[in-house]
Amino acid sequence: MAADDTASSPRAPGESFLLTYVVPFVGVLLIALGIPAAILGGYVVMQDALGLCGEPDVEVRALGPDERPAGTAEEVPFENLSAAEREAIREAIDSPLEEAVVEGGAENGAVLREGAIVAVDGERYYVRIASLNSCLEAEPLLFPIGGVAILVGVAGVLTPPIYRRMAGFEERMRRRPEE
Repeated sequence: MAADDTASSPRAPGESFLLTYVVPFVGVLLIALGIPAAILGGYVVMQDALGLCGEPDVEVRALGPDERPAGTAEEVPFENLSAAEREAIREAIDSPLEEAVVEGGAENGAVLREGAIVAVDGERYYVRIASLNSCLEAEPLLFPIGGVAILVGVAGVLTPPIYRRMAGFEERMRRRPEE
């Protein structure tokens, strides 16, 4: 019965269960954990440099003469807004998407988050912050940790074939006649 077990096993008789199954499984787990860690860590490092966070987006919609978008929307004089907010509102009015980035931050962010009615050149607009674009906060050390986990995982996955080649090489060396 022992001979049948050995014949049906995918590993050679001298190979260990650890090297055949456990090490590659742990390697796959390390790769699976290392990929998202490396991506997240790399994104955290690059997001600010690429301008992917920090500046809120403002959305502007033209209102009719008696239209009121929400009961809580307060009217804010255009002059009371910061220069960056005024510039972003003018840019959003001219934009086909009716959105613009508030470069320099929104000083009236609390009011604009709720939505406000702003009169610009005699026209009334409903203005609100569409996206805050806050930065993702995570440890930048995740990138190198993820990279190392991927490399160790690949080594774990490649352990059985490397072990088999080394064992075959050793066996050939043993069978080689002494010269």
